[in-house]
Amino acid sequence: RVREAVVSTQSTGDSVFDYLEEMNEAIALIYDPLKTKLGNLSIRAFKLSASAFKLYKEEKEFTAEMLRDKSLTYENLFVEIPVVVKNSSMTNVLLCELDQMTDTTSFFTLPTSSYLEKSIQLLLGGLDEINQDLQKINNHQRNVYKQQTAMMKHIQDRKEENDKRVKDGLKPLPEEDLSKIFKDLPPVGRLESLLSSNRIASHCDMIEDHVRSGIGKLYLADSFMS
Repeated sequence: RVREAVVSTQSTGDSVFDYLEEMNEAIALIYDPLKTKLGNLSIRAFKLSASAFKLYKEEKEFTAEMLRDKSLTYENLFVEIPVVVKNSSMTNVLLCELDQMTDTTSFFTLPTSSYLEKSIQLLLGGLDEINQDLQKINNHQRNVYKQQTAMMKHIQDRKEENDKRVKDGLKPLPEEDLSKIFKDLPPVGRLESLLSSNRIASHCDMIEDHVRSGIGKLYLADSFMS
């Protein structure tokens, strides 16, 4: 599953779709400079999943019904492509020499807090986006309920009026096209909430990996001291 935070933006998804339409083998490469700065090269490749690509191509709208029909969630929105980095022989020799010059005490250095702080800030931003999306969905549901209530009241009033006209010996009013009176409310798109969920999951995974390495070093240092 792809859970790279930068992947989960609508502009990135649109760009990936445009490239995939022109080139079937097109992928997007994601590079994380903060994680690489800590000594862990972070390069990942991804493309839209087949169901996401089909939905992009056919509908351009991600409603709840469409996501349910396609069994599309934030977990299978993207497909990760394995990345293999190969070095030349001379580069491998240089890496071996640099490895011998490395200070072994650096393995006990705890991870810096800047990366963790940045990840938490981005995580909180994703939670705010989810909250805004939920408010939009709740507002839409309230508007749908109000419209349905108004429609039922209109139907009941029309029925009572026709019953009265019949009693008075008048012809009942013709049936109305309710679709012209009560326009269908446009559904709320779920693409943003889908991407926000993917971003949140990505940040949670990165925080977990970052903290796990620090805890491992603490236990290792404690065993040496004891």
